[in-house]
Amino acid sequence: MGEHLASESAAALSGKRLLILGGGLWQLEYVRRARQLGLDTWVTDWSPDALARHEADHFEPIDLKDREGTLALASRARVDGVLTAADIGVPTAAYVAERLGLPGQSVDVADLATNKFKMRERCRAAGIACPWYRLVESAVEACQFTTADRLPVIVKPVDNCSSRGVRWVNRPNEIASAVEAALEASLSQRALVEQFLVGVEGSIEAIVQDGVAIVLGICDKTKSPLPDRYDLELRYPGAHAPNAGRDLDALAQRIADAFGIRNAILHIEFLVSHDTGAVYLIEFAVRGCGSKVVTHLMPAMTGVDVPAVVIRQALGLRSHVAPTHGRHGALHFLLFPPGRVTAVHGIAEARALPGVIDACVETEPGERIGAVHDGRSRPGHVLVYGSDRADVQRLIGEVRRRIRLDYDSGCDVAPLEMPA
Repeated sequence: MGEHLASESAAALSGKRLLILGGGLWQLEYVRRARQLGLDTWVTDWSPDALARHEADHFEPIDLKDREGTLALASRARVDGVLTAADIGVPTAAYVAERLGLPGQSVDVADLATNKFKMRERCRAAGIACPWYRLVESAVEACQFTTADRLPVIVKPVDNCSSRGVRWVNRPNEIASAVEAALEASLSQRALVEQFLVGVEGSIEAIVQDGVAIVLGICDKTKSPLPDRYDLELRYPGAHAPNAGRDLDALAQRIADAFGIRNAILHIEFLVSHDTGAVYLIEFAVRGCGSKVVTHLMPAMTGVDVPAVVIRQALGLRSHVAPTHGRHGALHFLLFPPGRVTAVHGIAEARALPGVIDACVETEPGERIGAVHDGRSRPGHVLVYGSDRADVQRLIGEVRRRIRLDYDSGCDVAPLEMPA
């Protein structure tokens, strides 16, 4: 029976043409998995040197924001489906799918999922708790709204990701510069000023199939020191109170219902309030978590071949999704002092440790590590799984003890300690 289903599944995929928007590191596994499944892969990226260029069957240097250029390629290639793991590609993927009658999100859903103001408005109408917020289009407008009694606040662009342009502001004289940075990072030159909530942050990875949300994993996080707001570590399963846990289990379904999402992968950011234990939605995306969480960590923890599920959804096909939840896991980011790197040591040794899914320093010898203020500039990461939380933390420590960098200014430099 199992062999029959496998061959039936392979026959449904063989020879189909899949367009993947984005050819960077986090999209690479989708390209590889699609080819393993027998698909003809077409990949686009703004960079002609994108990593996937040499792994895809076909590659075109098209910016992910270029809807018409992408539509022209999809029409010419006669693709059967389109997907993206990049937030910036979600509106384009929806546009192409809608114009060509392919499976995927509607343009309206893609707009709601990539515009934080519209997302907040829909959540408020659906009764999903969010921080209070105000849409602003200038620093002057933000300064007039953000009176001293509203501080501290979070300032963010309405339409970007990876914590780009996101700042915590606690002083009136810092509002203007924070808003100007957010407006510069916004594709539409608009920003949100929103309530700063105190609590435990986390995220949810879920598959929605035929309107039913299936949770793969829920984590808690260690965040960067203020005023920045990028992630330092994600731990699965999250250590949340039982009452909050029930609300978190239901959140993915509430979002799918409120936004009319029938088939998708969801990445949901939330906060559990220290004061009340209430769960607040920070934002969500109709694509999986980056940094190899959905492509590598979730499969290792749950037994679900997430890339294959996402690929099949892009082609209008269902999958059997039955996650197991016996393992713990973590994504831990490696930070190093600024400077020019001359050598990286210990990666192969770290990857060989049992339970290590991946260990990576993206900075190549000869390149510089700069100051980290958002998710784009973190130089390295570790993905591990184990039998419990303590086992996972022990393994992260083993990896950190092995990885060292050499700089122009010194050798054998260890990763920076994570703030308490």
